[in-house]
Amino acid sequence: MADLEKYQARRDDLKRRYVSEERSEAQPVVTGGVDHLALICSDLEATIRFYTEVLGMRLTKVMTNRDEPTSTHIFLDMGGGNQLAFFDFPLKGPDRTVRGVGSMHHVALKATPEKFRTVIATLKEKQVQHSLHGTEEKGSVYVRDPDDILVEVTTGY
Repeated sequence: MADLEKYQARRDDLKRRYVSEERSEAQPVVTGGVDHLALICSDLEATIRFYTEVLGMRLTKVMTNRDEPTSTHIFLDMGGGNQLAFFDFPLKGPDRTVRGVGSMHHVALKATPEKFRTVIATLKEKQVQHSLHGTEEKGSVYVRDPDDILVEVTTGY
């Protein structure tokens, strides 16, 4: 077992050095938030069905990927003016990438308690395997999409 005190000391040092109200005011954020997250999927239709029918998003755009003309780029409205986008790469085959430095661990989506209950009810109704942390009123629920991408829906505790 690793020496967990060493890792906690590292986290405490990072907080002390980088998280402060003074630094927040002195270094305003220069970006305007998320426009879209772009992920890769193997099956556009399965992805569209999962995100629209299970998580209640709305498909807003389907277009050619500018970098690869055989690839399709879709956009889903995930609320708050933010988009979740997916590419398929049909010429690359179905091989998965290996998680490592620079890769994504999961996507976390915000939900009000009412919408959180709706997501959980939909997951149960559609018999989608999920993991609830907290209660059906407040917490996080984790689910995997058709390509095994981990998606968290959270009330933010």
